[in-house]
Amino acid sequence: MTSQMEGSPNRSARNRKRWTLVALMALFLSPVVAAWLWTPSSFRNRGDLVNPPRPLPQISVLLPDGNRAALDSTFGRWTYFVFIPGPCEDACRQLASTVELVRMSQGKNEKRIQLLMLSLNPAELDSLAALTEEAPAIKAFAVDREQQGALRSVFGAGAGSTAPDPSRIYLVDPMGNLMMSYPADSDPKNLRKDIGRLLRASRIG
Repeated sequence: MTSQMEGSPNRSARNRKRWTLVALMALFLSPVVAAWLWTPSSFRNRGDLVNPPRPLPQISVLLPDGNRAALDSTFGRWTYFVFIPGPCEDACRQLASTVELVRMSQGKNEKRIQLLMLSLNPAELDSLAALTEEAPAIKAFAVDREQQGALRSVFGAGAGSTAPDPSRIYLVDPMGNLMMSYPADSDPKNLRKDIGRLLRASRIG
């Protein structure tokens, strides 16, 4: 009897300590849980998130000098992909300039970003290559019809299309996964805010 009476206060003390510990953990963890459950509108992605991310296929691309290279040899940085269906004229040059300004706006992190412009018409690759002579940080390639089908499964334009969608800007992570996309006429501020957050949160690339 005495043993039971002595044990009861001990159990009560242990229970109080246990509940105190649970309460403290809840207090410290609640901001973390709240952050997962609620995101302020000012921090939402400006682009369209690709979920789950889509890995790029292993294909080869045509270089301006006529040689070929593996597409995955371009991985390693945060990369904007832009597809050009014809010659690189005014709209093409303006789009390249816009994305290049977004890249340069990231200051010391600009080297973690690159712009790949891929011609969907290999015969027009020369006009795209001329752009890279003016802006060496831009890379230009061409994708022939045989390879476009593989890219369409990642950068698809909709039913009936056999080529990637040239009306959007795509963001691919350094591991070669499509993460986000934007309309080609997006406000550059939206691209700049999204890539800035990604660069701050990521140590890859």
